[in-house]
Amino acid sequence: MTPFQERIRGIIPAMLTALDEKFAVDPQAMRRSARRLLDNGCQGVVVVGTSGEFAGIDDDQHPIAIRAVVEELSGQAPVIVGCGQPNVRRTHEQAQQAADLGADGLLVNPPFYFPMSQDEVVRFFADLVEISPLPVLLYNIPGLTNVAVEPATIPRLRDVGVQGTKDSSGIPANTLAYLDALGPDSDFRIVVGGEAFLLQMLDAGVCATTGLLPNITPQLAVQIYNAWRAGDYAASFAAQRRMNAFAAAFKPLNPFFHATGKAVLSRLDLMEKWVAPPKTALTDAEADAACAAVREFLPEFDPAQNNV
Repeated sequence: MTPFQERIRGIIPAMLTALDEKFAVDPQAMRRSARRLLDNGCQGVVVVGTSGEFAGIDDDQHPIAIRAVVEELSGQAPVIVGCGQPNVRRTHEQAQQAADLGADGLLVNPPFYFPMSQDEVVRFFADLVEISPLPVLLYNIPGLTNVAVEPATIPRLRDVGVQGTKDSSGIPANTLAYLDALGPDSDFRIVVGGEAFLLQMLDAGVCATTGLLPNITPQLAVQIYNAWRAGDYAASFAAQRRMNAFAAAFKPLNPFFHATGKAVLSRLDLMEKWVAPPKTALTDAEADAACAAVREFLPEFDPAQNNV
């Protein structure tokens, strides 16, 4: 197992990107958010991924977000940068930029827009691994890329140097098929996108989760992981139910979860509520209502929850 693979474990939130009213990255808000996540027990972060609105924020704002988080965490936890564009050279440039800024690894989706064969997926990642200064993780998110990486392709990606994957298919059976394709003794890291089945996925062999919701309530996912690590299944099941209760309260508030998350965090003075256009931020009244709807889950309002 590589040193990078050893660090991929537990709760690794996909950070929301803090923006000001002109849609520029707010580096101090990025630092506050990253510090809050680590203080609540998270083991790393993903920056400018899907939750970070990589496709909406301007290209020149990416390095501002990355640099702020790298400087704040100072090696205390891995900073993984989301990248992956339809254009191969741009993807390679993003990989180099992330390395130059001090990031620890890359989370890379296959090129989107045009369909890709499995052979093309393998070739794309083999070429990226060859030139990348940083370890590469596959980001399987077929709902947005229209490219589904099949379970039989996962060992092929391992063999060309990819060190793991985040599976955001949303289908637990797909994640299990990835694990089966690798066998029980593989060092290849399988990370699940989201926390809805985190406990069950940890039992199956997943090593970590990366999602949006821990931006708002990091302690809930951490409690699942810590209880599972301790072998306390009563506590881990209770924590999983609590996480799912939060998701049930949060998700109906607005179809664009980024806007809801930022609105809630704005009421905690962590960042402003703005999202990159063409998406729309919540109104002030909507932000107040969103915060009220999930207030019981926020550690700032109930210090007893912040027990990780």
